[in-house]
Amino acid sequence: MPTQGSSNESEHDPQLDELRKILFGEENQHITGAIRQNARQIVSDVFSEALKDRQDRDGSVKKVMTPLVDKSVEYSVANRKEQFVGYLYPIVGSVVRKSVTAFLTEFIERTNQLLENSLTIKGLSWRFKARQAGVPYANYVASQTFNYRVEQVFLIHRETGLLLNSLAYNQQSSADADLISSMLTAINDFVSDSFKPNADGNEQGLDIVKTDDFTLVLKAGPRAVLVAAVTGNMPQRVADQLQLTIEEIHTLYEGPLATFNGDTSAFTDCDQQLTDCLVSELKDQATVKKSKPWMAWCILILLACGTSFYAYKLWLMQGYVNQVQTLQQEPGIMLIRAQRDGIQQVILDVLRDPNAQPINTWLASREIPAEVINLTEKSFLSLESQIVRARLRGLLSNYPGIALTDDGNTLAGELTQQQHHALSADLAQLPGVTDPQSLLATIQVSDRPTLALDTKDSAMTLIKLKVSQINSTSVEFASNSTQLSPLGIQSLTSLASNAKELLSLAEQVKLDVNFIIIGASDAKGSQSYNEVLSIKRAQTVKNTLQEYGLPSDKLNAIGVGIIDVPDAGNGARKVLFNVITTQVSAVTDS
Repeated sequence: MPTQGSSNESEHDPQLDELRKILFGEENQHITGAIRQNARQIVSDVFSEALKDRQDRDGSVKKVMTPLVDKSVEYSVANRKEQFVGYLYPIVGSVVRKSVTAFLTEFIERTNQLLENSLTIKGLSWRFKARQAGVPYANYVASQTFNYRVEQVFLIHRETGLLLNSLAYNQQSSADADLISSMLTAINDFVSDSFKPNADGNEQGLDIVKTDDFTLVLKAGPRAVLVAAVTGNMPQRVADQLQLTIEEIHTLYEGPLATFNGDTSAFTDCDQQLTDCLVSELKDQATVKKSKPWMAWCILILLACGTSFYAYKLWLMQGYVNQVQTLQQEPGIMLIRAQRDGIQQVILDVLRDPNAQPINTWLASREIPAEVINLTEKSFLSLESQIVRARLRGLLSNYPGIALTDDGNTLAGELTQQQHHALSADLAQLPGVTDPQSLLATIQVSDRPTLALDTKDSAMTLIKLKVSQINSTSVEFASNSTQLSPLGIQSLTSLASNAKELLSLAEQVKLDVNFIIIGASDAKGSQSYNEVLSIKRAQTVKNTLQEYGLPSDKLNAIGVGIIDVPDAGNGARKVLFNVITTQVSAVTDS
């Protein structure tokens, strides 16, 4: 039996070494060359079986292939979009449906969790206890919900202490800079303390460090350190999983770890390995009585009742607004504004003729409560035919013997001469009555006087009445016009009749009567142009009166130019009248 010494001598026998070089080549090139010639066939025969066996043994094939597949898909999407879309088109519909279903399911679950954890006595109690303990509410909920949970995992280069990669249980928490900063600070301090050499030169190592919010668990390898932040009571299997993961990372990334120079891009694909460390375990809820979110239901019921009440009041107020807007159709009423003011009142602004129906009466007839109407009412004079007739009927109440005919165009009845003149004067001043004489044409006068010298006082009374009627007459013109309108011609016809009667009465009592026709214009245009325009308007009226039979020597036309009254509007473009009476002096023969 050969001894150990003889075995060592045979290994270094120069003759054997020479024989190996002859058979295998200087660098074993004869063997490697022969294998390389058939390497593709050899590998293809066992490739699939080898992958399956390795995957069944430690699951590393999936972890290695996942980043490669991800990058391949990313490259195809970026560079071959059309072809990639064509490949995926047949399955996009089902994928979208599944994605929407998953989203809705997750949304409902999260909503239920929110209601159960926030709007219940338990949820409020947890918030109070979390504030009392000075910890974030989410951390407190996790401690009450999970036996344990790995919140975040960090892969750190052992020599430099640089962070190679990290992964969080909740992806949103990875964006929490304060949490990451506090974790990294604790980890750096922990790593420094864990790997500081002892006095005898051996490296000391701690496995666990507890903080107020979580527990740091460390598993160290030759070149990297894996640190997990765990909440709750951590079992031993978490530490075992960390140990398996750090060994696997050293196996897969041995080269990048050995040559690490600060570039962490080589470790971006190790998420699959870090994901295996994000484990958790829920508390057993079998014996825990599930709390019902009574407060949430109460709040939802109150919100539903409040929303229903608001919708009802909104519908009711809008109905009142729609009803009030029909006021515009009522004679003598002009609607300025009708709008809802919240859900309590309706703002109503109107202009109303005194002879129109009262607003409160109209509201009561439509069963609209007066307390919900914020009414602002202003008076105005309406020229609508219904209101003019109502105004006329009010005036005729002072003349019991006179009535308005059915067509509303004439008056019927009998008056004395004095009442006739009084009614004529009242009609001339009544808004909306444009032709008082046509209304009076059918009235019978019971005591028409035959004037004599002993009735001079009665004649003077009639003369004053006629003078008042003529002086109150005016004829309006359009802007920059001297043409008479149909309404103006009608006014001059009535004025000519009164003027003829006045001249007849004046002759009986020896009075000389003259008519001053005064033309005017508004402030538009120059002063000189408006003076000429006002004279032309007065001359037009004089010519028309002459055509109606008035003597020209009794008519005097003048123009006053601009009447600058800001609120006059169209009223400044008119012709006015003024009657001058003088006593005729007696002439005696010499």
